[in-house]
Amino acid sequence: MCGFVGFLALSEESAPTSEWITSMIDVLAHRGPDDHGVLVDGRTALGFRRLSILDLSPAGHQPMTSRDGTLSLVFNGEIYNYLELRAELTALGHHFVSTGDTEVLLAAYAQWGRRCLERLVGMFAFCIVDRRTSTLFVARDRLGIKPLYVVRHSRGVLFASELKAIRRSGLWTGTLNTARFAQFLAYGRPEGVPDDAETYLDGVQQILPGHSCTLGFDGTRVDECYWAPRRAEARESGDIVARFLTTFDDAMKLHMRSDLPVGVMLSGGMDSVSIACTMAQLAGSRGAGKPLHAFCYLSEDFDESLQLGETIALTDATMHRVSAMEAATFWSRLREAIWYHDEPIHSPSVLMGFELYRLAAANGVRVVLSGQGADETIGGYEYLFDHLLVTEALRGRLPTLLAQAESVAAVRGRSRNYMLLRCARLARAHLLAHIPAYRRFTASRRLAEGRGLPFLTPEFRALAAPAIEAPAGQTLGIALERAVRQSPLPHYLRVEDRNSMAHGVESRVPFLDHRLVEQAMALPTRWKMFDGWNKRVLREAMRGRIPASVRLRRQKFGFPTSAKRWFAGPLAEGMREIVRDGAAMRSGWFDQPAVARELERHIRGETDATNLLFNVAQLDAWFDWHAAGWERPTAGELPAAQSFTRSNA
Repeated sequence: MCGFVGFLALSEESAPTSEWITSMIDVLAHRGPDDHGVLVDGRTALGFRRLSILDLSPAGHQPMTSRDGTLSLVFNGEIYNYLELRAELTALGHHFVSTGDTEVLLAAYAQWGRRCLERLVGMFAFCIVDRRTSTLFVARDRLGIKPLYVVRHSRGVLFASELKAIRRSGLWTGTLNTARFAQFLAYGRPEGVPDDAETYLDGVQQILPGHSCTLGFDGTRVDECYWAPRRAEARESGDIVARFLTTFDDAMKLHMRSDLPVGVMLSGGMDSVSIACTMAQLAGSRGAGKPLHAFCYLSEDFDESLQLGETIALTDATMHRVSAMEAATFWSRLREAIWYHDEPIHSPSVLMGFELYRLAAANGVRVVLSGQGADETIGGYEYLFDHLLVTEALRGRLPTLLAQAESVAAVRGRSRNYMLLRCARLARAHLLAHIPAYRRFTASRRLAEGRGLPFLTPEFRALAAPAIEAPAGQTLGIALERAVRQSPLPHYLRVEDRNSMAHGVESRVPFLDHRLVEQAMALPTRWKMFDGWNKRVLREAMRGRIPASVRLRRQKFGFPTSAKRWFAGPLAEGMREIVRDGAAMRSGWFDQPAVARELERHIRGETDATNLLFNVAQLDAWFDWHAAGWERPTAGELPAAQSFTRSNA
C-alpha cells in the first residue's frame, strides 16, 4: 500500500524534472513512510512513496525497472496471489530477486501485457512505462479499492494516488467542479450522486474501477473496461453454502499474506466477526504466540458488548478500544480528516474509522482486515428487502411474495399490506424504467426530495442536475449492482483508503475478492435475502464458526457518534459562528438565513439537522484547506480549529 505519480510529457519542452516529481510525492508521504523513489527518463517520470508490507528489504524498492530496462513500474496495493503467479512465471523462464509482489506484477506484464489484469487477485493501481511499445499503461483494480486520478494538460498527462498530488503539480486549473458539490449537498448524501469519472476538481478525473488506459508517447489514448460486476443469477445447484465458504476461506488465506502482523477492524456485526473468527481459525492464533489484534469502537449510544465479548473469547484476540470522543476532539479530528480525504465525506461516523486506524498505527499494526463490501454484494441493507419483494412479484409467485412480505413486515414493525403497497410502487417503476422520460422524471423527483435542497441558494441549487440511476430497475440483482458500481460502495472504499492511509496502515477487504464478488452476485435470490434475514449464505456458512449472538442478530449498526447532541450543545456557538461568516457561507452556495434557522431549531430540539450541520462544518474546513493551498497540516496548525474552540470556552 503506497502512493505514486506517473507523468507523460507531450513534448520534449515539457519534460519533467526530478524536483517536480519529488514535490508531488512529498505530499503523499503519509501513504508511504518507509521509502521513496523517483525515476525520470526523457518525457516520462515515476515517483513513489512506499509502505513496506511484502519483502521489507531494499529489493522491493520502487520505481522498479525490469532487468532488460524496457519496463518501469510504480504500484499501489497488493497482488494477493503473487506466490501462485510467481511459480507460473518461473516455469515460463522468469527470474526473481525479491520476495514480494511488485516484481511479480512487473514480470506478469512483461509476459502477458495488459491481459495480465485477468490473472490478478488483489487491490491495485499501477503505472508502467513500456519502452518496447512507447506507451504508458495504467490500471485500477476491479472494484476500485485503490484510487487513481488523472489530469490532462497541454504539458502532458499526470496520474496520481490522491488529489493532493495533482494540486501540488500545478497542472490543475484551480476551478472547482461546483456541479459535483451541488449534487452532493442537494441530495444530502453521496448515495444520490452517480459514481462516474468526475471528481470535485474540474478537469480532474478518476480511472474507473475495472478499467485500464494506454497512452502512447505520440498522444494517442486507448481506454478499456476489463471487468464489471454482473447480476446474472445462476441456477441453484450443488451445495451453495459449501462453495461460498470455500471461496471465502481461500480469499481470507490470500488476504492474510503479509510480512507484518495482520489485525482486524471489529464490530459486533457479522461481517467483521466472520473475518476475525476465520483469521483465528486459519492462523491457529490461540496458543500460537501470534495474538490477533482487534480494533473496536465502543459507544454509549449502542451496546455490542455481548457480541464483542463472545468474539474476543472465541478468537483469543487482543482488543484495542476507541471510546466515544469529546466534542472538541471531534472537531479537530474532522478538520484533520478532511485534509486526508480531499473530498467530502458522508457522515460523522467516518471519524470513528479515522480514530480506529490511528489506534492500529499506535499499536504497531500496519495491516488490518475490514468487513467492507458484504452489504453491497450479498444484501445487507434493510432497504434491499423492498427489492427482494419486487423480485418475487415479477416472478409471479404469489404465495412466495405474500410469505416474504409477511416476514419483512414483521422485521420492520409494519403490516403486510404496507409492504405490498411499497412493492407495487417499485414494481411499476421497474416496468417503466426502460422509458428515458420516466427515468428523467423519477431522477428529478428524487432531487426535489433531497434533504439539503432547501438550504442552498437558487443559483447553486440549479447546478444539481438529477442523477439518473444506472443500471435502471428495481429487482434485488439490479439494486445490488447499483450498490457496487454506483453507490454507496465507491464512496465507502474511498473513505476506507483515506482513513487507513492517513496513518500509514494498509486496509484489506476480503469480501471484495473479485472471485467472491462474482460468486455472491450470482447467488439465487433466496441465498441473499429470505424470510426477513439478510446475507443468508454468510449466516449459514458461519454456522458454528461465529457466536450465535452475532449470527442470529438482525440489527445492523454503523459507527454512531454524538454529533446530534454536540451540535445542539458544546458545538452550538461555534456552529453559529460558522453560519454567520464561515468560509462555507462565504462560498455563496448556502442559503444563510435558512441554515441559521435550521441550526436554531436543532438547538431547541425541534428537528434533527445533524446531516446539514455536519456538511456545513466539513465544507467550512474544506474551504479553509483550499484557501491554505492544501499544505500538509502540522500539530497545532489546523485552520480555524482554535477559533472554533475559543467560541465554546
